[in-house]
Amino acid sequence: PDLFIPVAEKNGLIDGIGDIVFRKACAFIHEHDIGAMGLKWINVNLSPIQCLRRDLTDRLTSALKQYDIPAGLIHLEITEQSIIDYAMMKEQIDGLRDAGFPFVLDDYGSGYSNLTRVKHYPFIDIKLDMEVVWDYFKTRDSLLPHVVTAFKELGFTVTAEGIETQEMADVLAGIGCNHLQGYLFDRPLPIDEFVKKYG
Repeated sequence: PDLFIPVAEKNGLIDGIGDIVFRKACAFIHEHDIGAMGLKWINVNLSPIQCLRRDLTDRLTSALKQYDIPAGLIHLEITEQSIIDYAMMKEQIDGLRDAGFPFVLDDYGSGYSNLTRVKHYPFIDIKLDMEVVWDYFKTRDSLLPHVVTAFKELGFTVTAEGIETQEMADVLAGIGCNHLQGYLFDRPLPIDEFVKKYG
């Protein structure tokens, strides 16, 4: 993804890819008992370019209707770099939230992190970028624990990305992270392999 996503964003293909990914997530939920797999929801990333589309809410809700699934089963992830035009992005998020979608802030700490801005958006979860997580294991200072505590006191849940060892999982859970993501648990899998392993 680090290689092909920037190319797709540059040549305009990312919008179509985003649509395909969202519809595949809808189809997966429609066709499988995700609760039996231990899943409560599926996160789907929105690219900054998708977020500029005025018809985004209509397109996503149309897919939900096609596959007959509630919006709450898909959590939409956006990065801070998506929040370029504050007024427009707030309008987009408000429209999608009114349609029932929960929002997650992805890769927090990878760009120009702005706590004030974060507070003004209806995020339910903040995902700490893996570089932030890895840096904590190089230098165990108090910054990351304080950040986690602050987010939780503001009512967010916190996800730590980049978890590759059991020690990392134990430490991040110990400082209050609600969710953990990384290769310790599994690597990206094709749908059929995922269903075979977790279904």
